[in-house]
Amino acid sequence: MNLLITGGAGYVGYALIQHLLAEPGPLKEILIYDNLSRKNFALFSGSPAKDIRIRFVQGELLDGRSLSKTLENADAVVHLAAKVSTPFADNEAHFFDQINHWGTAQLVQAATDSPSLKKFLYLSSVSVYGHQPEPVNEQTPPHPDSFYGHAKYRGEEQLVRLPAACDSYILRAGNVYGYSPAMRLDAVLNRFVFEAHFQGRITLHGNGDQNRPFVHVDKLAAVIRTILLEAVPRGVYNVVEHNFSVRELARAVAKHYPDLEMHTINQHIQMKSLRVQVPGLLQAFAPFPPKSLDEELAEFSAHFAF
Repeated sequence: MNLLITGGAGYVGYALIQHLLAEPGPLKEILIYDNLSRKNFALFSGSPAKDIRIRFVQGELLDGRSLSKTLENADAVVHLAAKVSTPFADNEAHFFDQINHWGTAQLVQAATDSPSLKKFLYLSSVSVYGHQPEPVNEQTPPHPDSFYGHAKYRGEEQLVRLPAACDSYILRAGNVYGYSPAMRLDAVLNRFVFEAHFQGRITLHGNGDQNRPFVHVDKLAAVIRTILLEAVPRGVYNVVEHNFSVRELARAVAKHYPDLEMHTINQHIQMKSLRVQVPGLLQAFAPFPPKSLDEELAEFSAHFAF
């Protein structure tokens, strides 16, 4: 299998490549397509960089000619490249639309001209559901209420143009967290752990009762690997393991840092909230590896240099 991963040098991409290289499999080539806009170069050092199956192309999603060339011999695509932000981001509308919507459109257009392509995975987000008073599932109609959510959903809509012979998968992931050399520290749980470890205090915005769906980066990568290498029905899937309020997250982190200080800003403000029904439909075909949140937080903390 020849695999193209857009955004492969990023947070999820790094974890996915680790999972793909960990066990022998049918992969002949992993082509990473990334513009390196996040200035994250962890992928280019250490063991992944020494694997002869890996190739790298620096390019933009909106460069249709470059995309078509990189897709010439691809059997599968994992589309991770995106402008990312918090789930309810409500600024920079133009950039979200250009990259997450029209960038996806360019990639799909290039994919329609690639006769060898058999699978196309698009990493979307549960933000397409918007703020919801009740838990959502895969049958819940999307109702995005942020620029990020709108752009992700419009990106999803582009996949209907793929050829019938190409199985498409839309993965609506929760907030991704967990240690990685390529990790994002703007993600809420990652930020909490970093601040707890190095500053001894964390800051909660709003009243702390707002709920968020979560999935560990390694579990998300394991699910994607399963879809790529095994027979999983095409479709739209939520990829969420936990739902926590921000206050519950803070308490989970405090178990590992007993002297942690918690500061709350604008306690009177009720923030947007979202919960996702778990387990989702995908767990019947690609179950998460078993590991508790406490174990994940302990491992995260242990990775810090001091």
